[in-house]
Amino acid sequence: MSIVRRDQFAGSNNIAKPERLPEGAVFDAVNMDFTVGGKAELRTGFKKVRDCNQARALFDMGNNILALVDGEDLIKIGQSGAETFIAKLSAGHVAATLHNNLLYLNTAIESIVVGETVEQWSVEPPAFDVSLTSGNMAAGLYKVAVTKLANGKESGCIPAVISVGQGQSIVVSSAGSGNRLYCSVANGQTLYYQGTASHSNYIANPVDDTERLETDMLQPFPFCEILDSHKGLIVGARGRFAYYSMPLQPHLFNPEINYIQFPCEIDLLISVDDGIYVCADKTYFISGVGSSDMMQRVILDFGAVKGTAVKLPNRSVAWFSQYGQVIAGPEGMTELISKQSYSPETASQGASGFLEHNGNQMITTSMRGEPRGSHLQSNDHWELEVMQ
Repeated sequence: MSIVRRDQFAGSNNIAKPERLPEGAVFDAVNMDFTVGGKAELRTGFKKVRDCNQARALFDMGNNILALVDGEDLIKIGQSGAETFIAKLSAGHVAATLHNNLLYLNTAIESIVVGETVEQWSVEPPAFDVSLTSGNMAAGLYKVAVTKLANGKESGCIPAVISVGQGQSIVVSSAGSGNRLYCSVANGQTLYYQGTASHSNYIANPVDDTERLETDMLQPFPFCEILDSHKGLIVGARGRFAYYSMPLQPHLFNPEINYIQFPCEIDLLISVDDGIYVCADKTYFISGVGSSDMMQRVILDFGAVKGTAVKLPNRSVAWFSQYGQVIAGPEGMTELISKQSYSPETASQGASGFLEHNGNQMITTSMRGEPRGSHLQSNDHWELEVMQ
């Protein structure tokens, strides 16, 4: 009987026939971890931190702080294990990303930013009406808009256009207080700040040497099922669309240009230094997001298992696919580390994490949902009987 060494592990292999396994390989391994040097060890156990009633999501807030969604409660967990209640959330999907050391979180209803305090992520534009009254404005077409300023963030708006004749002036009525009033000069395209908007505002002679309106035709960033931070932008995905915010204005996006449409539902979106990876019907790499030099190219002819994206310490990212683990670099290059030796079973979605224990770094992935099976298995067969 030959001795099986435990320090020369060559990987799992379920493609080769069991009797022809490469030296040092195994068909399957249960409850085992393998170090970089190839030594097999029993998998390290776990320690329960807390009981959850209905754990829905867990997010990194930096500085060893976590945000846990347990049922309706959003809870901050510090490094010592101390918990702080943050907010109540509605049912349904929760997505979040750490951006500029703040946690941007959204559900289908809520949109908040969590730091030392909690504030609204989106700023909704106020409603306003424009009418004419007697006055002495120069005749012509005018653009008028009202925005809302909240926590240093200005809302988007859709300017109104009104024709002013001789002997007329403009009256603007807006809901709420503390809004900002903008107006153009006659037949002008640029809107200038006219002052704080109150319930009723009379414009006699618009000024044109003040702050210009920069948020016209912009809208609050839409609800996304996947969120990530990419340089000065927040990027997200829902359905077949990927969205990206305005530079340095994560609460706004341009609905005319700040999106990318894909052939089918997006399962994965994750940021690296040089761009973002998007997995839908195929795997795409998009560089120059938010700039005039934005480019998109196909990296792989297949997508990913939803929810399995994870960022690695070396600035690379990883996810799980029908061909096993994919490692993707910051420049848009990918590597299928087990395609030639292992055909995994996958499912409709999953979750991944990066672990480091005793100097051993591991990517762990768990599957959830209906198993899809190996891509090598037979899905149908025929039985034939030949008679002569």
